[in-house]
Amino acid sequence: MNLFGYYDVVVTGAGSSGIVAAIRAAREGASVLLLEGTGFLGGLITGGRLTKPTGLINSTIFHEMLDRCVGYKGADGRVRESYWGKYTGTFDAEVMQRVIIEMVEEAGVEVLLRANVTQAVMKGNAVHGLLIRTKSGESLVLAKAFVDASGDGDVAALAGADFMLGRESDGLTQPITSYFRVLNVNVPALIADCEANRADMWEVVYPKEAGDRNEDYAMAVLLTGFQQRIKDKVAEGFDWIIPKDHITMKTGLIPGEISVNVTRFQGNGLDDRDLSRAEIEIRKQAYCAFDFLQRYVKGFEDAIFLEVAPKLGVRETRRITGHYIITEADVRGNRRFDDAIGLCNSPVDVHEPGGSRAIMDHVGIGFGIPYRTMVPMKIDNLIVAGRCISADAIAFGSTRNVPACTMTGEAAAIAATLSATRGVPTSSIGVSEIQDRLRELGVWLGTPGEDVPDVLKQAS
Repeated sequence: MNLFGYYDVVVTGAGSSGIVAAIRAAREGASVLLLEGTGFLGGLITGGRLTKPTGLINSTIFHEMLDRCVGYKGADGRVRESYWGKYTGTFDAEVMQRVIIEMVEEAGVEVLLRANVTQAVMKGNAVHGLLIRTKSGESLVLAKAFVDASGDGDVAALAGADFMLGRESDGLTQPITSYFRVLNVNVPALIADCEANRADMWEVVYPKEAGDRNEDYAMAVLLTGFQQRIKDKVAEGFDWIIPKDHITMKTGLIPGEISVNVTRFQGNGLDDRDLSRAEIEIRKQAYCAFDFLQRYVKGFEDAIFLEVAPKLGVRETRRITGHYIITEADVRGNRRFDDAIGLCNSPVDVHEPGGSRAIMDHVGIGFGIPYRTMVPMKIDNLIVAGRCISADAIAFGSTRNVPACTMTGEAAAIAATLSATRGVPTSSIGVSEIQDRLRELGVWLGTPGEDVPDVLKQAS
């Protein structure tokens, strides 16, 4: 067996949580390998065109990423507000990719793309290594501590961790989706159309000072609705093949660029056949939605279909069973925890499994994310981060979003680095040390009695 290398920390998955985890661990002094199955960094925030964090950013690494994008004139870092709460900025996917590459290289992280984990090598109940498969064949990676930021909880599952999948009643998960991008939209005409049909719109967010140029609206518009219009046009005979009853869209960096979120495929994100079908069906749905917009929504008459996002938007797969399962009541009740590692105000964002509806429920000032949700039961030397942390099906509607993913990535990195540099299992690291370091960095933790910034107080 070829030994690829031996590291302090190995992070699996280069989405938002994995990128943050790898950079933070390297900055804390660890030697870090970042494994990623695709050919690019950033996951959904780059390849998935998920360029608007749903909530306020509370990770210092991700804040820096956004600030650097602003420096390249590729982001709007201002706090904005929707009916579901406040959120931090928007950014361009390729500018974010540039920033990620810079920060990963500056930190000294080794990156291995197109590498898939096939087996967890165990010593007792502790992860000791990973077997990976690349174009070169199979290799062994050894490390002192591991962070599973795969989204799907792949490493944890291979290590034998228990997990939850889907809702309790029928096992269905939130549907798969992909953004598609359109160019040459007349944005002022689109805004006027939405205002003229305000009763059919759930949200119409745009800069009130903007004029009649597309440039005035770049990265500053968020629209959701069109529900009645879809219903009416279907009644008139339009062939709407999408199992979703509304459309969300946002402007991008290019004047006249619109990203549309409307596609929906019900399937298992861990099943190869479902994933293949999703890739095809979602494109067919995107073409359908584009035809609808061109015919029935002003501003799209001369629009050009640019692309379907290259990375499939899998919303939900495994949720690893940790030492605590965060619940819907915790999220909606703004609960604080003694072992909290981040305060999250992301809404309860649930796309109905098997249906056409969705909810986006405001959670006010936010809730704490317990460190225990990141620690798998019965498995040592492994910490999970991102959307595979321990949460029930409704709480997951909040914790799956970028703000929580990046917070858990940063906390996981600190825990893994402390474990690796001391040569002790991750289970030996007390949460207070992780919290102390996060406080030094300026993270709002979500612990009892903790004060929070005015921007969050105003959000409640």
